[in-house]
Amino acid sequence: MALDQPKKPVGGAYGTFLAEKRPEYTKACVGQQASAISKMAGTAWKELSDVQKKPYEEKYLAAKAKYDKDMEAFLEAGGEKKKGLAGLRSEKRKAKEGKKVKTNDPNKPKAPAGGGYGVFTAENRAKIAESLPKGHSITDVAKAAGAQWKALSEDARKPYEATYARKREEYVKAMQDYKPPEADIHDMLEKVEKKTPSKKRAKTETATPSPAAKVARGAKKSSASKEVEIDAEVLKEAESLKLVSQIKNLLGRPDVASSGKSHKDMLDVLKNNDGLVNKAKVALLGA
Repeated sequence: MALDQPKKPVGGAYGTFLAEKRPEYTKACVGQQASAISKMAGTAWKELSDVQKKPYEEKYLAAKAKYDKDMEAFLEAGGEKKKGLAGLRSEKRKAKEGKKVKTNDPNKPKAPAGGGYGVFTAENRAKIAESLPKGHSITDVAKAAGAQWKALSEDARKPYEATYARKREEYVKAMQDYKPPEADIHDMLEKVEKKTPSKKRAKTETATPSPAAKVARGAKKSSASKEVEIDAEVLKEAESLKLVSQIKNLLGRPDVASSGKSHKDMLDVLKNNDGLVNKAKVALLGA
Protein backbone atom coordinates (compact mmCIF):
# COMPACT_ATOMS: atom_id res chain seq x y z
CA MET A 1 0.00 0.00 0.00
CA ALA A 2 1.38 3.37 -1.02
CA LEU A 3 2.24 5.81 1.73
CA ASP A 4 0.25 9.04 1.85
CA GLN A 5 2.39 12.16 2.09
CA PRO A 6 1.32 14.45 4.96
CA LYS A 7 -0.38 17.65 3.86
CA LYS A 8 1.49 20.78 4.85
CA PRO A 9 -0.59 23.49 6.59
CA VAL A 10 -0.43 26.78 4.67
CA GLY A 11 -1.32 30.40 5.19
CA GLY A 12 -0.12 30.74 8.77
CA ALA A 13 -2.62 31.90 11.39
CA TYR A 14 -4.71 33.62 8.72
CA GLY A 15 -4.94 30.38 6.72
CA THR A 16 -6.24 28.58 9.83
CA PHE A 17 -8.78 31.36 10.41
CA LEU A 18 -9.94 31.25 6.77
CA ALA A 19 -10.32 27.46 6.78
CA GLU A 20 -12.49 27.65 9.91
CA LYS A 21 -14.64 30.52 8.66
CA ARG A 22 -14.90 29.52 4.99
CA PRO A 23 -18.29 27.71 5.28
CA GLU A 24 -19.77 30.76 7.01
CA TYR A 25 -18.39 33.22 4.45
CA THR A 26 -19.27 30.96 1.51
CA LYS A 27 -22.89 30.95 2.65
CA ALA A 28 -22.86 34.74 3.08
CA CYS A 29 -21.36 35.29 -0.40
CA VAL A 30 -23.72 33.08 -2.41
CA GLY A 31 -24.17 34.52 -5.92
CA GLN A 32 -21.05 36.68 -5.68
CA GLN A 33 -17.61 36.23 -7.20
CA ALA A 34 -15.26 33.76 -5.51
CA SER A 35 -12.98 36.65 -4.50
CA ALA A 36 -15.78 38.00 -2.26
CA ILE A 37 -15.02 35.24 0.26
CA SER A 38 -11.35 36.17 0.60
CA LYS A 39 -12.22 39.87 0.79
CA MET A 40 -14.71 39.26 3.59
CA ALA A 41 -12.24 37.04 5.43
CA GLY A 42 -9.42 39.54 4.97
CA THR A 43 -11.53 42.36 6.39
CA ALA A 44 -12.65 40.24 9.35
CA TRP A 45 -9.08 39.12 10.07
CA LYS A 46 -7.82 42.70 9.97
CA GLU A 47 -10.39 43.73 12.57
CA LEU A 48 -9.33 41.04 15.05
CA SER A 49 -7.14 42.07 17.97
CA ASP A 50 -3.84 40.32 18.71
CA VAL A 51 -5.54 38.46 21.54
CA GLN A 52 -8.28 37.21 19.19
CA LYS A 53 -5.69 36.13 16.61
CA LYS A 54 -3.60 34.20 19.12
CA PRO A 55 -5.75 30.98 19.14
CA TYR A 56 -5.38 30.72 15.36
CA GLU A 57 -1.63 31.24 15.63
CA GLU A 58 -1.45 28.46 18.23
CA LYS A 59 -3.56 26.14 16.04
CA TYR A 60 -1.29 26.79 13.06
CA LEU A 61 1.87 26.14 15.08
CA ALA A 62 0.37 22.91 16.42
CA ALA A 63 -0.59 21.81 12.89
CA LYS A 64 2.89 22.70 11.63
CA ALA A 65 4.55 20.71 14.43
CA LYS A 66 2.34 17.70 13.65
CA TYR A 67 3.16 18.02 9.95
CA ASP A 68 6.92 18.06 10.68
CA LYS A 69 6.58 14.95 12.86
CA ASP A 70 4.38 13.13 10.33
CA MET A 71 6.73 14.05 7.46
CA GLU A 72 9.71 12.69 9.37
CA ALA A 73 7.86 9.40 9.94
CA PHE A 74 6.77 9.36 6.28
CA LEU A 75 10.35 9.70 5.04
CA GLU A 76 11.70 7.13 7.52
CA ALA A 77 9.08 4.66 6.27
CA GLY A 78 10.46 5.01 2.72
CA GLY A 79 8.10 7.68 1.45
CA GLU A 80 9.32 10.04 -1.26
CA LYS A 81 8.56 13.71 -0.75
CA LYS A 82 6.81 15.30 -3.72
CA LYS A 83 6.68 19.00 -4.44
CA GLY A 84 3.50 20.85 -3.67
CA LEU A 85 1.60 23.12 -6.02
CA ALA A 86 3.80 26.11 -5.20
CA GLY A 87 6.97 24.11 -5.88
CA LEU A 88 5.65 22.81 -9.20
CA ARG A 89 4.69 26.34 -10.24
CA SER A 90 8.16 27.58 -9.34
CA GLU A 91 9.76 24.78 -11.38
CA LYS A 92 7.58 25.55 -14.38
CA ARG A 93 8.36 29.26 -14.11
CA LYS A 94 12.10 28.59 -13.94
CA ALA A 95 11.87 26.37 -17.00
CA LYS A 96 10.22 29.19 -18.93
CA GLU A 97 12.73 31.76 -17.69
CA GLY A 98 15.55 29.49 -18.81
CA LYS A 99 14.27 29.71 -22.38
CA LYS A 100 14.37 33.49 -22.44
CA VAL A 101 17.25 35.18 -24.21
CA LYS A 102 18.97 37.52 -21.79
CA THR A 103 21.15 40.49 -22.58
CA ASN A 104 23.82 42.19 -20.50
CA ASP A 105 23.86 45.29 -22.67
CA PRO A 106 24.62 48.29 -20.37
CA ASN A 107 22.87 50.55 -22.88
CA LYS A 108 19.53 48.77 -22.50
CA PRO A 109 16.91 51.18 -21.07
CA LYS A 110 16.19 50.57 -17.40
CA ALA A 111 12.57 50.29 -16.31
CA PRO A 112 11.39 52.49 -13.42
CA ALA A 113 10.32 50.46 -10.39
CA GLY A 114 7.95 50.71 -7.45
CA GLY A 115 5.40 53.18 -8.81
CA GLY A 116 5.02 56.49 -6.98
CA TYR A 117 6.52 54.92 -3.85
CA GLY A 118 9.66 54.00 -5.80
CA VAL A 119 10.08 57.60 -7.00
CA PHE A 120 9.50 58.92 -3.47
CA THR A 121 12.11 56.56 -2.02
CA ALA A 122 14.69 57.37 -4.69
CA GLU A 123 14.27 61.13 -4.18
CA ASN A 124 14.32 60.96 -0.38
CA ARG A 125 16.68 58.02 0.32
CA ALA A 126 19.69 60.16 1.27
CA LYS A 127 17.60 62.44 3.48
CA ILE A 128 15.97 59.46 5.23
CA ALA A 129 19.34 57.74 5.73
CA GLU A 130 20.77 60.88 7.35
CA SER A 131 17.88 60.98 9.82
CA LEU A 132 18.59 57.45 11.07
CA PRO A 133 21.12 56.46 13.77
CA LYS A 134 24.62 55.50 12.69
CA GLY A 135 25.05 51.84 11.79
CA HIS A 136 21.52 51.52 10.41
CA SER A 137 20.79 48.84 7.81
CA ILE A 138 19.28 49.05 4.33
CA THR A 139 16.04 47.63 5.70
CA ASP A 140 15.87 50.44 8.25
CA VAL A 141 15.84 52.95 5.39
CA ALA A 142 13.12 50.98 3.60
CA LYS A 143 10.99 50.82 6.75
CA ALA A 144 11.36 54.55 7.38
CA ALA A 145 10.53 55.33 3.74
CA GLY A 146 7.48 53.06 3.91
CA ALA A 147 6.23 54.77 7.06
CA GLN A 148 6.68 58.24 5.56
CA TRP A 149 4.95 57.21 2.33
CA LYS A 150 2.03 55.73 4.24
CA ALA A 151 1.63 59.00 6.15
CA LEU A 152 1.34 61.07 2.95
CA SER A 153 -2.10 62.15 1.76
CA GLU A 154 -3.33 61.22 -1.72
CA ASP A 155 -2.65 64.76 -2.94
CA ALA A 156 0.90 64.63 -1.59
CA ARG A 157 1.50 61.34 -3.42
CA LYS A 158 0.24 62.58 -6.79
CA PRO A 159 3.47 64.33 -7.90
CA TYR A 160 5.47 61.15 -7.32
CA GLU A 161 2.90 59.03 -9.14
CA ALA A 162 2.92 61.51 -12.05
CA THR A 163 6.72 61.32 -12.20
CA TYR A 164 6.57 57.54 -12.28
CA ALA A 165 3.98 57.60 -15.10
CA ARG A 166 6.21 59.94 -17.11
CA LYS A 167 9.28 57.76 -16.56
CA ARG A 168 7.30 54.69 -17.53
CA GLU A 169 6.21 56.30 -20.82
CA GLU A 170 9.81 57.31 -21.53
CA TYR A 171 10.96 53.76 -20.83
CA VAL A 172 8.34 52.21 -23.13
CA LYS A 173 9.31 54.59 -25.93
CA ALA A 174 13.02 53.90 -25.38
CA MET A 175 12.43 50.13 -25.53
CA GLN A 176 10.59 50.49 -28.83
CA ASP A 177 13.70 52.13 -30.30
CA TYR A 178 16.16 49.86 -28.52
CA LYS A 179 18.15 47.32 -30.51
CA PRO A 180 20.31 44.71 -28.74
CA PRO A 181 23.96 44.33 -29.84
CA GLU A 182 24.56 42.14 -32.88
CA ALA A 183 26.10 39.48 -30.61
CA ASP A 184 22.83 39.16 -28.68
CA ILE A 185 20.85 38.78 -31.90
CA HIS A 186 23.25 36.07 -33.07
CA ASP A 187 22.96 34.20 -29.77
CA MET A 188 19.18 34.47 -29.91
CA LEU A 189 18.99 33.01 -33.42
CA GLU A 190 21.49 30.28 -32.54
CA LYS A 191 19.43 29.17 -29.54
CA VAL A 192 16.23 29.14 -31.58
CA GLU A 193 17.99 27.14 -34.31
CA LYS A 194 19.22 24.51 -31.83
CA LYS A 195 15.80 24.07 -30.22
CA THR A 196 13.84 23.84 -33.49
CA PRO A 197 13.42 20.23 -34.79
CA SER A 198 14.77 19.74 -38.34
CA LYS A 199 11.33 19.11 -39.92
CA LYS A 200 9.76 22.17 -38.32
CA ARG A 201 12.87 24.22 -39.12
CA ALA A 202 12.37 23.72 -42.85
CA LYS A 203 8.78 24.93 -42.59
CA THR A 204 9.63 27.99 -40.53
CA GLU A 205 12.66 29.19 -42.48
CA THR A 206 10.55 30.96 -45.09
CA ALA A 207 8.04 32.30 -42.58
CA THR A 208 10.50 33.31 -39.85
CA PRO A 209 10.46 37.08 -39.22
CA SER A 210 13.67 39.01 -39.66
CA PRO A 211 15.96 39.38 -36.61
CA ALA A 212 14.99 43.04 -36.36
CA ALA A 213 11.29 42.12 -36.25
CA LYS A 214 11.96 39.53 -33.54
CA VAL A 215 13.93 42.01 -31.49
CA ALA A 216 11.22 44.67 -31.83
CA ARG A 217 8.60 42.16 -30.74
CA GLY A 218 10.72 41.12 -27.76
CA ALA A 219 11.24 44.77 -26.82
CA LYS A 220 7.50 45.39 -26.77
CA LYS A 221 6.96 42.36 -24.55
CA SER A 222 9.73 43.36 -22.17
CA SER A 223 8.37 46.89 -21.96
CA ALA A 224 5.10 45.51 -20.64
CA SER A 225 6.79 43.82 -17.68
CA LYS A 226 7.86 45.71 -14.59
CA GLU A 227 11.40 45.37 -13.28
CA VAL A 228 11.61 45.99 -9.59
CA GLU A 229 14.54 46.71 -7.31
CA ILE A 230 14.74 44.88 -4.01
CA ASP A 231 16.78 45.72 -0.92
CA ALA A 232 20.09 43.83 -1.09
CA GLU A 233 19.67 41.94 2.19
CA VAL A 234 16.09 40.99 1.41
CA LEU A 235 17.08 39.90 -2.11
CA LYS A 236 19.83 37.69 -0.70
CA GLU A 237 17.38 35.98 1.65
CA ALA A 238 14.79 35.66 -1.14
CA GLU A 239 17.37 33.96 -3.37
CA SER A 240 18.21 31.45 -0.64
CA LEU A 241 14.49 30.68 -0.25
CA LYS A 242 13.89 30.67 -4.03
CA LEU A 243 11.26 33.40 -3.69
CA VAL A 244 12.83 36.07 -5.93
CA SER A 245 10.22 35.90 -8.69
CA GLN A 246 7.40 35.84 -6.11
CA ILE A 247 8.57 38.97 -4.25
CA LYS A 248 9.11 40.77 -7.58
CA ASN A 249 5.57 39.81 -8.59
CA LEU A 250 4.23 41.09 -5.28
CA LEU A 251 6.21 44.34 -5.36
CA GLY A 252 5.19 44.92 -8.98
CA ARG A 253 1.51 45.23 -7.98
CA PRO A 254 0.58 48.94 -7.59
CA ASP A 255 -1.59 48.47 -4.50
CA VAL A 256 1.16 46.54 -2.73
CA ALA A 257 3.94 48.90 -3.83
CA SER A 258 1.99 51.92 -2.55
CA SER A 259 0.99 50.25 0.73
CA GLY A 260 4.10 51.38 2.54
CA LYS A 261 5.01 47.81 3.46
CA SER A 262 8.75 47.12 3.55
CA HIS A 263 10.44 44.54 1.33
CA LYS A 264 11.18 42.53 4.49
CA ASP A 265 7.46 42.52 5.36
CA MET A 266 6.66 41.23 1.86
CA LEU A 267 9.23 38.44 2.10
CA ASP A 268 8.01 37.40 5.56
CA VAL A 269 4.40 37.17 4.40
CA LEU A 270 5.48 35.14 1.35
CA LYS A 271 7.31 32.71 3.64
CA ASN A 272 4.23 32.35 5.80
CA ASN A 273 2.09 31.62 2.72
CA ASP A 274 4.42 29.12 1.01
CA GLY A 275 5.32 31.56 -1.75
CA LEU A 276 1.72 31.96 -2.97
CA VAL A 277 1.55 35.56 -4.19
CA ASN A 278 -2.23 36.06 -4.10
CA LYS A 279 -2.52 34.69 -0.56
CA ALA A 280 0.46 36.79 0.49
CA LYS A 281 -1.22 39.89 -0.92
CA VAL A 282 -4.40 39.18 1.06
CA ALA A 283 -2.41 38.65 4.24
CA LEU A 284 -0.37 41.78 3.59
CA LEU A 285 -3.18 44.15 2.74
CA GLY A 286 -5.98 42.43 4.62
CA ALA A 287 -8.27 42.47 1.53
